[in-house]
Amino acid sequence: MSNKHSNRFVAVLLSMFTISLFFVTVFIVGCGDEGDSPTDMVDPTDDHSTHDHEPVIVAPTPDPDEPEDPAVTFRNDILPILAESCALANCHSGLPAAGGLDLTEYTSFKDGGVNGAAFVPGDGTGSLVVQRIDGGGMPPIGPPLTAEQIQFFIDWIDNGAENN
Repeated sequence: MSNKHSNRFVAVLLSMFTISLFFVTVFIVGCGDEGDSPTDMVDPTDDHSTHDHEPVIVAPTPDPDEPEDPAVTFRNDILPILAESCALANCHSGLPAAGGLDLTEYTSFKDGGVNGAAFVPGDGTGSLVVQRIDGGGMPPIGPPLTAEQIQFFIDWIDNGAENN
């Protein structure tokens, strides 16, 4: 390649680079930092020249197909508490159980004991089991149930006390 052609080639490349650099600079300056944060957003319907207000943050809409927090269930929440604190030997385990109340399984728990039904579906705070475990002396041995455990019973009974 001749020296004349090579000089021309370099001049063309240099002018293309200069033009590209110009457009990149214009683009960057034109974009600025708008859109980097919620406080930079501009409401196109707002006619005010200053924007002193805080941005409005909208919580995401829950997906209707996404399940809500799982409800309290007998198998996962209630039965483990009964097994650990209530359905113990010489207490509410098998027959003859204390007060005739066997707490080893759902059906015997639902049937109740000599004092009647242990729970009435839909009435958590009024159910006998909640009254006994919430300040009524149950369990007589070992630590009392926590507020969270008592709330599990209330929620489970309020939601129908199903064998789930």
